[in-house]
Amino acid sequence: MDLKDRDRWNEKYKQGWRTSLNATLLRFYQLASKGKALDIACGSGDNSIFLAEKGFSVDAFDISDEAIKIANALALKRGVKVNLLMSDIESFPFKGEYYDLIINFYFLDRNSFSKITASLKQGGLLIFETYNEKHLLSKPSFNRSYLLREGELREVFKELEIVYYEEASNITTLVAKKSSTFS
Repeated sequence: MDLKDRDRWNEKYKQGWRTSLNATLLRFYQLASKGKALDIACGSGDNSIFLAEKGFSVDAFDISDEAIKIANALALKRGVKVNLLMSDIESFPFKGEYYDLIINFYFLDRNSFSKITASLKQGGLLIFETYNEKHLLSKPSFNRSYLLREGELREVFKELEIVYYEEASNITTLVAKKSSTFS
């Protein structure tokens, strides 16, 4: 686990940083079978809690234990159960063909792409959205390794059936299903 990353994110959450419910999730979550969902880098848990309220059994993780504390408190307040774990992506125990829905918002770890695909059940839905290289136009100091290249998500997840794909300004969005013929 990268302790520098963990400390940096813990400090952000202590200072009031919060994630928010994602509009792309609201638009597409109903395309997934109501079953098991995974929220990668869940932050303060709004997306995870929303899915739990909609009937999903949700696993969620984040590198920040401060974020997990906030998410746990919010889940308790809203009366839903979310399996929240403090973990980095390298340590998270991805399971083969386990999730009906996997969401990944504003987090990028290219080493996880194959794990994500393998963890989707047949017919499972992936919703992935994060910044692309055009983000450098507004934030020139942003770490380039956390930015998608043009067409990258479409290429990386080409074995999935793309339901929706957009590169709008500095954000790339992919919604895709793992077909029953996936090998």
